[in-house]
Amino acid sequence: MNSRRLRPKGQRGMVLILIAFIIGLGAAAFMFKMFNASSLQVEQDKQTMLELNAAKQALIAWAVAHPNSPGMMPWPDRNTDLDFDGDSAYDGKSDCVTTTFQPSYLLGQLPWRAQSNPCVMPHTGLGADFRDAQGNRLWYAVSRNLIRDYQNSEYPIINPGMANPPHAVTPYLRQGGTDSYPWLKVLDRNGSLVSDRVAAVIISPGSPLDGQDRSSLAPDASQYLDTVRIGAATFKNSDAALVDEDFIMGEDSRNVSSNDASLNQPYYFNDKLVYITIDELLAVLEKRVGEVARASLKNYQDANGYYPYAAQLGTTTNFACELTTSAMTTGLMAGVLPVNNQSCAYTRTASATTLSCEESIFDASSSGVTSIRFDRTSGGNIANTDSGLCTRNSSTRCTCTGAGTCGNATSRVLCTSLGCSSTGLRGSYRITNGKFRFRSGGCSQNTFPTKTAASCSNSNSVITCNTSDGDLSSCGDISFKNYLPTWFVTNQWQNYVYYQMTRPASATITLGGRTTESAVVTTGRPIISAPFAYLGGAQLTPSCNDVRNYLDSEENADGDMTLDATSKQRATNYNDQTFVVAP
Repeated sequence: MNSRRLRPKGQRGMVLILIAFIIGLGAAAFMFKMFNASSLQVEQDKQTMLELNAAKQALIAWAVAHPNSPGMMPWPDRNTDLDFDGDSAYDGKSDCVTTTFQPSYLLGQLPWRAQSNPCVMPHTGLGADFRDAQGNRLWYAVSRNLIRDYQNSEYPIINPGMANPPHAVTPYLRQGGTDSYPWLKVLDRNGSLVSDRVAAVIISPGSPLDGQDRSSLAPDASQYLDTVRIGAATFKNSDAALVDEDFIMGEDSRNVSSNDASLNQPYYFNDKLVYITIDELLAVLEKRVGEVARASLKNYQDANGYYPYAAQLGTTTNFACELTTSAMTTGLMAGVLPVNNQSCAYTRTASATTLSCEESIFDASSSGVTSIRFDRTSGGNIANTDSGLCTRNSSTRCTCTGAGTCGNATSRVLCTSLGCSSTGLRGSYRITNGKFRFRSGGCSQNTFPTKTAASCSNSNSVITCNTSDGDLSSCGDISFKNYLPTWFVTNQWQNYVYYQMTRPASATITLGGRTTESAVVTTGRPIISAPFAYLGGAQLTPSCNDVRNYLDSEENADGDMTLDATSKQRATNYNDQTFVVAP
C-alpha cells in the first residue's frame, strides 16, 4: 500500500490556514462582543430615557392635580435626618423643611412614597419608584418658586405672572405680593445655555464613575451626579448652592474618544437629564384653570339663569357689574373673570346714616376705595376731635382713608374696613376711587369711573348720596366667587382668564365652526420678546386699556364675537387657550 506524507511546504500551508481561521474566529468573537456591548448600551440608554420621560410626565401630573395649590411641586427626598421619620437615608419621601431655607434643600432623589409630616396634606407621592437602566433611583431638583414655604406656612402663588422674573438671585415682588426667584438653568456639553426657565430637572445618575462610592448608608449627591470641566470652569450636577443653579446635559463618556479635543480630558460623565420649563408647566396648568372656569360659569348659569357680568381689564378687585355707560344700565360682556361682588347697604334714620359693605374697603386689592367723605346735612356739629385715619375737615365734614373716627361719642363718624356709620348726625357719603353701582334710593353716581393708558386707577369715580332716605347696592348679580375653588382666587387666576358672554344667553359667539353663549380664554404669560404677539411689542399686564396685552391673536383681540377655535395650537408668540362654556 502506498502512502504519501505531506511535504513540509504543505504542512506549513495548513498551519497558516488554521492560524488564519483562529484569528478570524477571535476577531468575529471580539466584534460580536463589541456589537452586543454597543447594543446593550443603546438599549440601556433607551430604557433610561423612557423612564426619565415617564417621571417627567408623572411629576407634571402630580403638580397640576394638586388639590390645594395646583402647580406646586414636592420637596426632594434627601439623605438627611431632618424628616420626621428620623432616618438618615433616602426613604422615597419628600423632606419638607421648616427651618431656615437653604438652596441645597432643593436637590435630592425623586420622591415617590407617601409623604409624612411636616409636609401638608395630601400626603401622596408620585406613586412609582422611577429607576434608570442600572437600577438607580432618579434625582430631582426643583425651583424655589414652586415649593411650599413651610417656615412661614405659605403656599406658592402660581400663575402666569411668575413666568418672567428678572435674572437676579434676589427675589422681586410680583403681582400678588409674593417673592419670585430666577428659574434653574440647563446647559449643554459646551456650557452654552439651553434654558434659563427651568422649573425642575430629573437626572439619571448611571453607573458609578471613577471616584464615586455609593456603598455607604446615605451617600451624598456627588457620589451619584457628575462633574465636568469646560475650559477653566467646573460644573457640578451635584451642586445646589444657588436658587438659579445650573445643570449640565453632558456627553456620555462611553461615547467620547480620549482624543476628542473638544472636551477636557480625561472625561468622565454619564448623567442623563430631562427638564420641565415653567412654560411647559403653565401650559398644562392653564388647561385645568380653563376647565375650572368653564365648569364654574356653567354651574353659575344653571343656578341663576344668567352669566355674571365680566370685570374691567386692569383691575385687581375683579368686581362684576363694571358698567360701560354712565346710565348704569349695561354690564361688561367681556373682560377678565369676575370674582368679588361688592354689595353695600345704605340706610338713613332721623339722626344717623350708615354705609356698610360686604367686601373690605380702603384696600386696593379688595374694593379699590381710597377715601370716604361724610357731609352732615342735619343734626349736631361734628365734635372737634379725630383719630386713626379719619380727619375732621370742618364741623360738617369728615374724610377717612382708613379706620378711624371724627367727633365724640354723641356726635361722630366712625369708619372701619367694612364701612362707616354716624351717630347723632344725618348726612351723605361720598366715595372716591370705588367701583360701586348704586341702583335705588337716595344715591347716584355723579362721575363714572374712567381709565387711562397711564393708570389703572379709578380716581374719577365718585358716588354721592343725597338727602333722601334709601338703600344702595354695587351689583345685582349673585357673587361668582363662591363657585370657584379657593386656590383659584388665592393664586389670582381670575386676572389671567379672559371671559366673553352673551346676556341674555344666545349662541352668538363663534369659535372656529362652533357657536356658544359663553367662552373663556386663559391668556397665558405675557409675551415680552420677539416674535411678539398681535400687539407687536412686549405685553404688559395688568393693562387698563388694551386687550392685546392679554390676547395674542387678531381674532381674539379685535373685540367682535369671534374667537380662535379651541383646537388652535400654542406657538412662541401665541399662548391663548380657548374653552367653550355652553352649549
